[in-house]
Amino acid sequence: DAGTAVGGSWAEAVRRVKALEELGVTVGDLRFLCVSNIVAYDKHYLDIEFLGDIGSQEPRLAEPEGFSESGWFALDALPKPLFQAVWYALDSVRTGRYYYPGK
Repeated sequence: DAGTAVGGSWAEAVRRVKALEELGVTVGDLRFLCVSNIVAYDKHYLDIEFLGDIGSQEPRLAEPEGFSESGWFALDALPKPLFQAVWYALDSVRTGRYYYPGK
């Protein structure tokens, strides 16, 4: 279990590693969105997406070396290119689909 490798469950890993350490926010309610198999960018990814509630907190780049930029964007005006997993996560929010096998 990869969640255990980072010190607990998948939800705890998302809250601590992705939200708190990378974006400086504390996540409240958290729900599983989808899992995707992505072969792109000369790599193979197994990506697990969650949707979390951060209330009125403002994310900040706590690990700026890991990001080129950040911002808030309308769903119909997202910057490009986006990592393939982002497209799958957005589709999952819209459709409820939870598995993307890749191409």
